[in-house]
Amino acid sequence: MKNQLSVNQGSQNEDCRKRYQAEMQRRFVDLQFKRSELEKQLKRVNEVLFSLGKEMEEHFVYDQFHK
Repeated sequence: MKNQLSVNQGSQNEDCRKRYQAEMQRRFVDLQFKRSELEKQLKRVNEVLFSLGKEMEEHFVYDQFHK
């Protein structure tokens, strides 16, 4: 009887370990996806900032030229 309890406990521990690993894997994949999305957004923000900076510079040059 004691041997059966030990086997059941070992099986429960193994199931718990597998669930934990599966959850950690799920979190890892989720965070990778979020990082990828944030990198795409940051790239777009950088592109817009660069474009805005060029536009501001052109307006400054235009204003200086027409004064």
